[in-house]
Amino acid sequence: MWIIGTIIVLSVGAAVTAALGWSSRATPGPPVWDIPRLGGVYTGIVGTLAGFSVASATFIAGLDAARGTPAFAAAIALLLVSFLILMGSAIMYSDTPSFPASDDEFAMGVQTLAHLFANASYFLGLALAWLALRPLLVMIDLVSLADAFSWLLLATMVAGGVWLAVFVYRLTVANGIGCLAIPILGIGLPAIYRLLTVGVWPMLWPGANVAISFAFVAFAVASLGFVHQTGLLLVHGSSGQERRIRQYGHRFALAYLQLVAITTGLVWFGVATS
Repeated sequence: MWIIGTIIVLSVGAAVTAALGWSSRATPGPPVWDIPRLGGVYTGIVGTLAGFSVASATFIAGLDAARGTPAFAAAIALLLVSFLILMGSAIMYSDTPSFPASDDEFAMGVQTLAHLFANASYFLGLALAWLALRPLLVMIDLVSLADAFSWLLLATMVAGGVWLAVFVYRLTVANGIGCLAIPILGIGLPAIYRLLTVGVWPMLWPGANVAISFAFVAFAVASLGFVHQTGLLLVHGSSGQERRIRQYGHRFALAYLQLVAITTGLVWFGVATS
């Protein structure tokens, strides 16, 4: 049942944000970044972070004293899923179209949306690696520090939602209300779901291995972004799809980035309450 509840929360958040951002600005703001160059920089950064995640998982696996504990399994799962997502993000950055800036709205739409999906995947993978810190601290019996870190990690999840909102505002014609909804609903909906809805229907929350369950949800959301970016590359050059991307591209971007923000919120609650 928890899977159904999670799908409903994600769907509601994406629908609300897309509706709030349905109307667009007349034109996007002036270019802030050189996307092809920025994508190349991010590819190296993300690859390094992916290596760090799998190295950290290998290190934790050597801690025999913690084997068999829920925190041990959660830390390993979060780091390994983070590794997979970050590697996928590196591929997405490298596959982002690198043609120079032009006045072609469709061409720039493909480039900017592809970069946005890569950014969302990057944030999701990085968030999972950070959230593995709490179970790691629990494993080494630093429970008080782990509780303190939970609030620091919550702050980073909110800041990450703001970061996503800034990117979609700067790179598309999305309006400010739709962008502002990303960080607000990103933590607000998971809070309502966990603190209110699950209190009434406990079966809507995973019974065991909560962090692991939501880590797999994060992987599914990241895979959806990979599919979206691949679809953009496939339809490039189609006049019919060109018109649809001009009209609806910012809505898809808002909806997907909201999925990412809500997912990180759910993972945080899974980690903080387990």
